[in-house]
Amino acid sequence: MLDTPGFALGAADQKSSALWRSTIGNSFTQPQFLTLTGLYHSPGVGHYDLADRIGIDRATIGPILKRLMEQGLVERTKDSNDSRRAILSLHPDALKILEDMVPMVQQISLELMSPLSRSEQAAVVLSWATLGQGLALKPAYHRVRENSLSPSIPPLAHYPWFFLRLACRQYRQIWRDFCGDSLSAAQFVLMDIVARQPGIDIRSSALKGSIEESNAVRTVMRLVRTRLMRDPRDPLDARRSLLSLTPFGQQQYQEINQKLDVIQEALCQDLPSLAVEEFLRLTQLVARLTDHSVD
Repeated sequence: MLDTPGFALGAADQKSSALWRSTIGNSFTQPQFLTLTGLYHSPGVGHYDLADRIGIDRATIGPILKRLMEQGLVERTKDSNDSRRAILSLHPDALKILEDMVPMVQQISLELMSPLSRSEQAAVVLSWATLGQGLALKPAYHRVRENSLSPSIPPLAHYPWFFLRLACRQYRQIWRDFCGDSLSAAQFVLMDIVARQPGIDIRSSALKGSIEESNAVRTVMRLVRTRLMRDPRDPLDARRSLLSLTPFGQQQYQEINQKLDVIQEALCQDLPSLAVEEFLRLTQLVARLTDHSVD
Protein backbone atom coordinates (compact mmCIF):
# COMPACT_ATOMS: atom_id res chain seq x y z
CA MET A 1 0.00 0.00 0.00
CA LEU A 2 2.77 2.45 0.92
CA ASP A 3 4.32 2.29 -2.55
CA THR A 4 1.08 2.92 -4.48
CA PRO A 5 0.10 6.08 -6.40
CA GLY A 6 -2.92 6.56 -4.15
CA PHE A 7 -0.83 6.55 -0.99
CA ALA A 8 1.66 9.00 -2.54
CA LEU A 9 -1.17 11.39 -3.41
CA GLY A 10 -2.55 11.24 0.13
CA ALA A 11 0.88 11.80 1.67
CA ALA A 12 1.55 14.77 -0.62
CA ASP A 13 -1.82 16.26 0.33
CA GLN A 14 -0.94 15.77 4.02
CA LYS A 15 2.29 17.69 3.39
CA SER A 16 0.37 20.48 1.68
CA SER A 17 -2.05 20.71 4.61
CA ALA A 18 0.81 20.75 7.12
CA LEU A 19 2.50 23.61 5.24
CA TRP A 20 -0.81 25.49 5.22
CA ARG A 21 -1.22 25.18 8.98
CA SER A 22 2.38 26.17 9.70
CA THR A 23 2.11 29.22 7.40
CA ILE A 24 -1.47 30.40 7.88
CA GLY A 25 -2.69 28.51 10.94
CA ASN A 26 -6.16 27.15 11.58
CA SER A 27 -8.02 30.45 11.47
CA PHE A 28 -8.62 30.11 7.72
CA THR A 29 -8.53 26.69 6.09
CA GLN A 30 -7.62 25.49 2.61
CA PRO A 31 -11.25 24.59 1.79
CA GLN A 32 -12.37 28.08 2.84
CA PHE A 33 -9.72 29.66 0.62
CA LEU A 34 -10.77 27.40 -2.26
CA THR A 35 -14.40 28.40 -1.77
CA LEU A 36 -13.77 32.15 -1.71
CA THR A 37 -11.40 32.06 -4.66
CA GLY A 38 -13.77 29.85 -6.64
CA LEU A 39 -16.64 32.24 -5.98
CA TYR A 40 -14.51 35.24 -6.90
CA HIS A 41 -13.75 33.80 -10.32
CA SER A 42 -17.21 32.27 -10.86
CA PRO A 43 -19.74 34.62 -9.22
CA GLY A 44 -23.37 33.50 -9.17
CA VAL A 45 -22.58 29.81 -9.17
CA GLY A 46 -24.65 27.26 -7.25
CA HIS A 47 -23.12 25.36 -4.33
CA TYR A 48 -22.94 21.92 -6.03
CA ASP A 49 -21.41 23.43 -9.15
CA LEU A 50 -18.96 25.31 -6.95
CA ALA A 51 -17.99 22.13 -5.09
CA ASP A 52 -17.27 20.32 -8.35
CA ARG A 53 -15.17 23.20 -9.70
CA ILE A 54 -12.97 23.61 -6.64
CA GLY A 55 -12.47 19.93 -5.85
CA ILE A 56 -14.46 19.71 -2.62
CA ASP A 57 -16.90 16.88 -1.93
CA ARG A 58 -20.52 17.95 -2.30
CA ALA A 59 -21.29 16.69 1.19
CA THR A 60 -18.58 18.99 2.59
CA ILE A 61 -19.32 22.26 0.81
CA GLY A 62 -22.48 22.99 2.84
CA PRO A 63 -20.80 23.38 6.26
CA ILE A 64 -17.98 25.42 4.68
CA LEU A 65 -20.44 27.85 3.09
CA LYS A 66 -22.45 28.05 6.32
CA ARG A 67 -19.33 29.07 8.24
CA LEU A 68 -18.35 31.68 5.63
CA MET A 69 -21.88 33.12 5.63
CA GLU A 70 -21.80 33.33 9.43
CA GLN A 71 -18.57 35.31 9.05
CA GLY A 72 -20.29 37.63 6.58
CA LEU A 73 -17.93 36.69 3.72
CA VAL A 74 -20.41 34.90 1.44
CA GLU A 75 -23.93 35.97 0.52
CA ARG A 76 -26.70 33.71 -0.76
CA THR A 77 -29.74 34.94 -2.69
CA LYS A 78 -32.57 33.22 -4.51
CA ASP A 79 -32.27 32.88 -8.27
CA SER A 80 -34.90 35.19 -9.80
CA ASN A 81 -35.41 32.66 -12.62
CA ASP A 82 -35.59 29.57 -10.41
CA SER A 83 -36.77 29.87 -6.81
CA ARG A 84 -35.35 26.42 -6.00
CA ARG A 85 -31.82 27.57 -6.78
CA ALA A 86 -29.59 29.72 -4.57
CA ILE A 87 -26.98 32.08 -6.02
CA LEU A 88 -23.70 32.54 -4.15
CA SER A 89 -21.53 35.66 -4.21
CA LEU A 90 -18.73 37.25 -2.20
CA HIS A 91 -19.12 40.08 0.26
CA PRO A 92 -16.59 42.89 -0.41
CA ASP A 93 -14.83 42.07 2.87
CA ALA A 94 -13.81 38.71 1.38
CA LEU A 95 -11.76 40.40 -1.34
CA LYS A 96 -9.42 42.01 1.20
CA ILE A 97 -8.94 38.66 2.94
CA LEU A 98 -8.09 36.97 -0.36
CA GLU A 99 -5.63 39.70 -1.35
CA ASP A 100 -3.88 39.44 2.02
CA MET A 101 -3.68 35.65 1.84
CA VAL A 102 -2.38 35.27 -1.74
CA PRO A 103 1.32 35.92 -0.96
CA MET A 104 1.26 33.34 1.83
CA VAL A 105 -0.53 30.78 -0.35
CA GLN A 106 2.00 31.34 -3.12
CA GLN A 107 4.78 30.71 -0.60
CA ILE A 108 3.12 27.44 0.40
CA SER A 109 3.10 26.37 -3.26
CA LEU A 110 6.79 27.20 -3.66
CA GLU A 111 7.76 25.27 -0.56
CA LEU A 112 5.57 22.28 -1.42
CA MET A 113 7.12 21.93 -4.87
CA SER A 114 10.69 22.83 -3.86
CA PRO A 115 12.09 19.26 -4.16
CA LEU A 116 11.38 19.33 -7.90
CA SER A 117 12.92 21.16 -10.84
CA ARG A 118 10.74 23.44 -12.96
CA SER A 119 10.27 20.77 -15.63
CA GLU A 120 9.44 18.14 -12.98
CA GLN A 121 6.90 20.49 -11.39
CA ALA A 122 5.19 20.98 -14.74
CA ALA A 123 5.13 17.22 -15.37
CA VAL A 124 3.66 16.23 -12.01
CA VAL A 125 1.05 19.02 -11.98
CA LEU A 126 -0.11 17.91 -15.41
CA SER A 127 -0.39 14.35 -14.09
CA TRP A 128 -2.40 15.55 -11.07
CA ALA A 129 -4.69 17.57 -13.34
CA THR A 130 -5.19 14.57 -15.60
CA LEU A 131 -5.96 12.25 -12.69
CA GLY A 132 -8.36 14.77 -11.18
CA GLN A 133 -9.87 15.70 -14.51
CA GLY A 134 -8.96 19.26 -13.58
CA LEU A 135 -8.15 20.42 -17.10
CA ALA A 136 -11.90 20.51 -17.77
CA LEU A 137 -12.26 23.23 -15.11
CA LYS A 138 -10.11 25.83 -16.85
CA PRO A 139 -12.85 27.33 -19.09
CA ALA A 140 -14.95 28.15 -16.02
CA TYR A 141 -12.28 30.64 -14.94
CA HIS A 142 -11.97 32.23 -18.36
CA ARG A 143 -15.64 33.08 -18.78
CA VAL A 144 -15.64 35.92 -16.28
CA ARG A 145 -15.16 39.55 -17.17
CA GLU A 146 -11.45 40.27 -17.29
CA ASN A 147 -11.87 43.92 -16.34
CA SER A 148 -13.69 42.98 -13.14
CA LEU A 149 -10.86 40.88 -11.74
CA SER A 150 -8.04 41.91 -9.47
CA PRO A 151 -4.66 40.72 -10.79
CA SER A 152 -3.67 40.11 -7.17
CA ILE A 153 -6.19 37.24 -6.85
CA PRO A 154 -5.15 34.53 -9.32
CA PRO A 155 -7.46 31.62 -10.22
CA LEU A 156 -7.06 28.33 -8.42
CA ALA A 157 -5.24 26.84 -11.42
CA HIS A 158 -2.34 29.07 -10.36
CA TYR A 159 -1.65 26.80 -7.37
CA PRO A 160 -0.12 23.31 -7.84
CA TRP A 161 -1.74 21.99 -4.65
CA PHE A 162 -5.16 22.69 -6.15
CA PHE A 163 -4.60 20.00 -8.78
CA LEU A 164 -3.21 17.71 -6.10
CA ARG A 165 -6.48 18.08 -4.21
CA LEU A 166 -8.45 17.28 -7.38
CA ALA A 167 -6.46 14.09 -7.87
CA CYS A 168 -7.00 13.11 -4.22
CA ARG A 169 -10.72 13.73 -4.56
CA GLN A 170 -10.83 11.46 -7.60
CA TYR A 171 -8.91 8.78 -5.71
CA ARG A 172 -11.35 8.92 -2.79
CA GLN A 173 -14.24 8.46 -5.23
CA ILE A 174 -12.57 5.49 -6.92
CA TRP A 175 -11.89 3.97 -3.50
CA ARG A 176 -15.56 4.34 -2.53
CA ASP A 177 -16.63 2.78 -5.84
CA PHE A 178 -14.57 -0.34 -5.12
CA CYS A 179 -14.66 -0.53 -1.32
CA GLY A 180 -17.77 1.35 -0.22
CA ASP A 181 -17.94 3.92 2.58
CA SER A 182 -17.24 1.70 5.57
CA LEU A 183 -13.44 1.94 5.34
CA SER A 184 -11.53 4.88 3.86
CA ALA A 185 -8.18 4.73 2.08
CA ALA A 186 -6.56 6.58 4.99
CA GLN A 187 -7.88 4.02 7.47
CA PHE A 188 -6.66 1.18 5.28
CA VAL A 189 -3.14 2.66 5.28
CA LEU A 190 -2.96 2.16 9.06
CA MET A 191 -4.45 -1.31 8.77
CA ASP A 192 -1.83 -2.22 6.17
CA ILE A 193 1.00 -1.02 8.42
CA VAL A 194 -0.36 -2.96 11.40
CA ALA A 195 -0.97 -6.09 9.32
CA ARG A 196 2.66 -6.05 8.20
CA GLN A 197 4.04 -5.18 11.64
CA PRO A 198 1.75 -6.41 14.44
CA GLY A 199 2.52 -4.81 17.78
CA ILE A 200 3.64 -1.49 16.31
CA ASP A 201 2.68 1.56 18.40
CA ILE A 202 0.61 4.50 17.19
CA ARG A 203 3.49 6.97 16.92
CA SER A 204 5.61 4.59 14.85
CA SER A 205 2.70 3.69 12.59
CA ALA A 206 1.93 7.39 12.03
CA LEU A 207 5.55 8.06 11.10
CA LYS A 208 5.65 5.09 8.75
CA GLY A 209 2.43 6.14 7.07
CA SER A 210 3.29 9.87 6.85
CA ILE A 211 0.24 10.62 9.00
CA GLU A 212 -0.03 13.31 11.64
CA GLU A 213 -0.02 11.59 15.02
CA SER A 214 -3.28 13.24 16.12
CA ASN A 215 -4.98 11.96 12.96
CA ALA A 216 -3.51 8.49 13.54
CA VAL A 217 -4.94 8.45 17.09
CA ARG A 218 -8.41 9.34 15.81
CA THR A 219 -8.18 6.70 13.07
CA VAL A 220 -7.11 4.00 15.53
CA MET A 221 -9.99 4.92 17.84
CA ARG A 222 -12.44 4.51 14.97
CA LEU A 223 -10.91 1.18 13.91
CA VAL A 224 -11.10 -0.09 17.49
CA ARG A 225 -14.75 1.00 17.79
CA THR A 226 -15.61 -0.88 14.60
CA ARG A 227 -13.78 -3.99 15.91
CA LEU A 228 -11.18 -3.96 13.16
CA MET A 229 -8.21 -3.30 15.44
CA ARG A 230 -7.02 -3.86 19.01
CA ASP A 231 -4.94 -1.35 20.95
CA PRO A 232 -3.89 -2.93 24.30
CA ARG A 233 -1.40 -1.08 26.49
CA ASP A 234 2.25 -2.04 26.30
CA PRO A 235 2.95 -4.03 29.52
CA LEU A 236 6.40 -2.41 29.66
CA ASP A 237 5.18 1.15 29.02
CA ALA A 238 1.58 2.04 29.84
CA ARG A 239 1.84 5.21 27.75
CA ARG A 240 2.05 3.15 24.54
CA SER A 241 -0.66 1.20 22.75
CA LEU A 242 0.40 -1.82 20.70
CA LEU A 243 -1.74 -2.28 17.62
CA SER A 244 -2.97 -5.47 15.97
CA LEU A 245 -5.85 -6.45 13.71
CA THR A 246 -8.77 -8.45 15.03
CA PRO A 247 -9.83 -11.59 13.10
CA PHE A 248 -12.61 -9.47 11.56
CA GLY A 249 -10.06 -6.78 10.73
CA GLN A 250 -7.78 -9.34 9.09
CA GLN A 251 -10.69 -10.53 6.95
CA GLN A 252 -11.58 -7.01 5.87
CA TYR A 253 -7.91 -6.24 5.21
CA GLN A 254 -7.49 -9.28 2.95
CA GLU A 255 -10.64 -8.48 1.00
CA ILE A 256 -9.56 -4.93 0.24
CA ASN A 257 -5.93 -5.85 -0.29
CA GLN A 258 -7.01 -8.03 -3.20
CA LYS A 259 -8.59 -4.95 -4.84
CA LEU A 260 -5.58 -2.65 -4.49
CA ASP A 261 -4.06 -3.28 -7.90
CA VAL A 262 -7.39 -2.67 -9.65
CA ILE A 263 -7.95 0.54 -7.65
CA GLN A 264 -4.53 1.92 -8.57
CA GLU A 265 -5.05 0.99 -12.22
CA ALA A 266 -8.38 2.82 -12.21
CA LEU A 267 -6.71 5.88 -10.69
CA CYS A 268 -3.95 5.98 -13.33
CA GLN A 269 -5.99 4.87 -16.33
CA ASP A 270 -5.87 8.30 -18.01
CA LEU A 271 -2.08 8.57 -17.74
CA PRO A 272 0.15 7.11 -20.47
CA SER A 273 1.66 3.90 -19.13
CA LEU A 274 5.18 5.30 -19.46
CA ALA A 275 4.20 8.34 -17.36
CA VAL A 276 2.86 6.46 -14.32
CA GLU A 277 6.26 5.60 -12.84
CA GLU A 278 7.49 9.20 -13.16
CA PHE A 279 4.26 10.57 -11.69
CA LEU A 280 4.70 8.27 -8.70
CA ARG A 281 8.36 9.21 -8.21
CA LEU A 282 7.68 12.95 -8.37
CA THR A 283 4.63 12.77 -6.09
CA GLN A 284 6.68 10.83 -3.54
CA LEU A 285 9.30 13.60 -3.63
CA VAL A 286 6.63 16.25 -3.05
CA ALA A 287 5.35 14.20 -0.11
CA ARG A 288 8.91 13.89 1.28
CA LEU A 289 8.39 10.16 1.56
CA THR A 290 11.50 8.53 3.02
CA ASP A 291 12.80 5.02 2.75
CA HIS A 292 11.27 3.97 6.07
CA SER A 293 7.79 4.95 4.90
CA VAL A 294 7.73 3.12 1.58
CA ASP A 295 9.55 -0.14 2.31
